[in-house]
Amino acid sequence: MKTIKTIALFLSLYFSSSAQTVLSNIPDSGKTIAAFIPKGYDTIGIAKGDLNKDNIDDIVLALKYKDEDTFEMDEEPKRILLVLLMSNKGLKVIGKSENVLMCRHCGGMYGDPFSAMDITKGVLSIHHYGGSSWRWSEVRKFRMNQNGMSLIGATSDLFWSMQACNGSEIGDAGRQFRDVNFVTCDEEIIERTVECKLIKQVKQKIKRRPLVKLEDFNFEEEY
Repeated sequence: MKTIKTIALFLSLYFSSSAQTVLSNIPDSGKTIAAFIPKGYDTIGIAKGDLNKDNIDDIVLALKYKDEDTFEMDEEPKRILLVLLMSNKGLKVIGKSENVLMCRHCGGMYGDPFSAMDITKGVLSIHHYGGSSWRWSEVRKFRMNQNGMSLIGATSDLFWSMQACNGSEIGDAGRQFRDVNFVTCDEEIIERTVECKLIKQVKQKIKRRPLVKLEDFNFEEEY
């Protein structure tokens, strides 16, 4: 058992180190999107929109290792998120991370959890979805400030997908919903039993704290 744990720890450290090496080799600036895509990687998502209010569309890339399908769970190279600002001189990296995008296996029976990525009114939203009988979704929102890109919002939803509540659409049974705005400090929580009984529904204020930078964010942690 000790040997197995040692091997698992080694693999985790190896692929984390490999991803960090890939990140460090990504150029700070370039003329084209292709200039920022590391060898052996490909895009799984591209979002365009104005992040810094200069009326020029910026670009966010979601990248995966091309052969990630050949790896077992917890062994595949981490996916990479790149935030690129566009100007008349070209593209510049203002944010990059290996811990924002979930792994291919993280969706469980549902499969690849990466669902969508968009930029709306200067806010980058990243959507993940997964599960089987119990379905879940995660949305994380980032916005540019003087420190780069920071987490400003998070929405998590979990529900039992095998039944509806009182003829309504599926999504209320066993629901565990949380939405939080880290700028206004507003939080909403909804909890129901599998039998659809409402346990908790509240809107409240949370304690203000420094915004989490994109580089410090980890999808495995709760914020």
